Amino acid sequence: MAKLGWARSRGSINMGIVPIAMLYWVSFVLVTSISAVLRGYNYRWINVPLDATTIVYATVTGLVVFHILARLMTLPIKRQAVAAIATIFVLVFVFDVGFQLIRTLLGPDAEHLTVATAVTRENVLAGGLFWFVPFCLWAAAIMALLHNDEARKRERLQLVAEAEANAQLARAADAERKAASTELSLLRLQLNPHFMCNTLGAVSTLIIEGRHDEANQTVEKLAGFLRDVADSGHSHDNLLSDEFDIVDTYLAIECFRFGDRLQVSLALPVDLEDALVPNFILQPLVENAIKHAVTNSTETVVLRVSARQDEDELVITVEDNGPDASFAQSDSGRIGIGLQNTRSRLSLRYGNTANLEAGPAERGFRSTIRLPLEIQDEIRQSKARSSG
Repeated sequence: MAKLGWARSRGSINMGIVPIAMLYWVSFVLVTSISAVLRGYNYRWINVPLDATTIVYATVTGLVVFHILARLMTLPIKRQAVAAIATIFVLVFVFDVGFQLIRTLLGPDAEHLTVATAVTRENVLAGGLFWFVPFCLWAAAIMALLHNDEARKRERLQLVAEAEANAQLARAADAERKAASTELSLLRLQLNPHFMCNTLGAVSTLIIEGRHDEANQTVEKLAGFLRDVADSGHSHDNLLSDEFDIVDTYLAIECFRFGDRLQVSLALPVDLEDALVPNFILQPLVENAIKHAVTNSTETVVLRVSARQDEDELVITVEDNGPDASFAQSDSGRIGIGLQNTRSRLSLRYGNTANLEAGPAERGFRSTIRLPLEIQDEIRQSKARSSG
């Protein structure tokens, strides 16, 4: 398969290399002949057969060089250069042996030459050094041609990959929009597979480093988080205290991952613990902060989640002091599928009486949910009776 791949990769330039090689060696022989005439050499028609044969011979050898260099393309660039120079250095002396044999047949002084007098150490050494420079120039041209061809292929592959990635993103976005119609799909949207992979990777690292207690705590937190996810799927609304517990568990896991780079502050007044909110309504906002603020920062990021009452409204705020607030309003910034989905859920659930405001804060990013304040009186009374 590797050989087949190389054959295909060279196919785009194989057909054009023959005339290029022929033109190169015709030019070289022509320049050397003119140079010899200018130096006083008496060029005669008897030189033409030798020059023509030399051009064909050098062209064939140049094609051999091309195929050798093409097979070196898998090497790093420095090793390619060293291997190419070494190959040319050996090849020119072999080439000159053949050239000396051609001289004994077609050279203007062929009648005075024999194999023994033409193919001598001195002639081959001098001839090899003479041919070394033009063959190095030919090799450099070939390497440039091959690298240019590889660059074009990589660019085409990148364009294809980008097109496929864009298509996948479009399909994913469409799937996420459709998922907003069912509770199960909504829950799946919140459970980010990257979070699962990162958490398991963090656990593996902790085990390898011998930090077994921390690994065990992380696994317990992950199990609790998944249990909360499963339990939340049975109803459309959650107590705000339960939502804060889910966020607290999630952020505890992320704190194991990021260490000192993440500080968390959760503030929930006691009189709002029994407020009813759509399940997993906070999770996309918290994940958004982790993804864009903490992951992209080398400094400590403080993530604050708070709730307060504003007359008959419940106001929930997720705020960080991360580095990318300037991109908050762009399509590639914070306003992504998760926040759009949250805004759509609020609109479907409460109409115009609820909204999500997301944008840059003084430093970092702030997401604020406003929705009608609804308290689960029965649970509150049950808690009061049990505490009494």
